[in-house]
Amino acid sequence: MPVKPQDTLDFHLRWAWTKLSRIYSAEADRRGIPFSYVFILLHTERQGTPSTKLGPKMGMESTSLSRTLKGMEAMGLIERRQDANDKRSMRVFLTQNGVAARRQARDLVVSVNDRLRELMGSDAVDRLLIEMKRLNEILDEPSSLMAGLDSGSLTTTSLYE
Repeated sequence: MPVKPQDTLDFHLRWAWTKLSRIYSAEADRRGIPFSYVFILLHTERQGTPSTKLGPKMGMESTSLSRTLKGMEAMGLIERRQDANDKRSMRVFLTQNGVAARRQARDLVVSVNDRLRELMGSDAVDRLLIEMKRLNEILDEPSSLMAGLDSGSLTTTSLYE
């Protein structure tokens, strides 16, 4: 029996994230900063974050990350400093403007999540969070996921036929 895309987890995960990211992006633009800056603001720790750790946290390639960091530096949101322990490494720190922008970004995320909790119900959101965490734990070990699949079942025909 053919599988429809809308009957798969990945379809709904991607669809929901696309819609949610549009909402966040529009709000970030309204506040005068690109959406990609929001993630860096939210993932930069007080003691600084190694720039090499930011890309993987956000699924961003190093070229895009470097360009984004340069833009954030130009806006006065971050500064990059050499790591005190490892002179080869750079750490990203928020400036005072960056801290203020992070508060706005955090407030936006919290407000959207609070509103989703109102619309979906707290129990539904709690269950969804538990299952999403569980899904991420499973996906952290792709070999165990793929070990249970029959490698001969994938053919050159369409995935959704």
